[in-house]
Parts: sequence; structure tokens; C-alpha cells
Amino acid sequence: MKEGPDKTPIACTLKTIELLDREAKLLAPFRSAVIETVEIEDGYAFHLPGEGKWIRLVAELIVAERGCCPFLVFEQVLLPDRGPLIVRVTGPVGTNEFLRTLLFKPDESA
Repeated sequence: MKEGPDKTPIACTLKTIELLDREAKLLAPFRSAVIETVEIEDGYAFHLPGEGKWIRLVAELIVAERGCCPFLVFEQVLLPDRGPLIVRVTGPVGTNEFLRTLLFKPDESA
């Protein structure tokens, strides 16, 4: 298990049953809504439709993930004219590998 610069482990602290619940309620819907993914230096930028239901889902996901993955940094940008929602998820070295296991569809490769 890798650690961030402040020794925070780069790992999810959820138990298996909690992770399965998170998968069903938040992670799977998030992944299904992603229309583009761009790798950035210390994470990924996920593009989703700019509709209210996706903004609410992302907000709920961020609140949930902050509790079990304290090393992650989240940024949201809504582009003008009802453009897409861009969610940047970053962190210390090792975050990209972690995010590929959490936020990518199983058949996707970065």
C-alpha cells in the first residue's frame, strides 16, 4: 500500500459490505455517466453531462469519498451554456493507479 506525503495511506478504508453498497449507489452510476476521461499529472478529469442529476450524484460521491479516501482532492467545474460537468480527482503519487481501480469501468484502460 502506497502512502501520501503526510503518510496517509492511498487506499479506501471501507469494509467490503460498505464498498459494495457504495458501488451500487454511487460508483456504478458515476462510471456510467462519464462521457470522457482525461489523465492529468496527479489524477484524472472526468467529464459528465451538466444536468442537475449528475451534479447531485457527484456531490454525494464527493461527500462519501472524503470519508474513506482522505488523500483525494476533488474539484468541480461546470462549463457555461449547460456544458459538461468536469470533475478533477487528484492526489499524491500513486493516485492514478488507485483511481483506475475505483472510478473506471472494469473493461476500460487508461
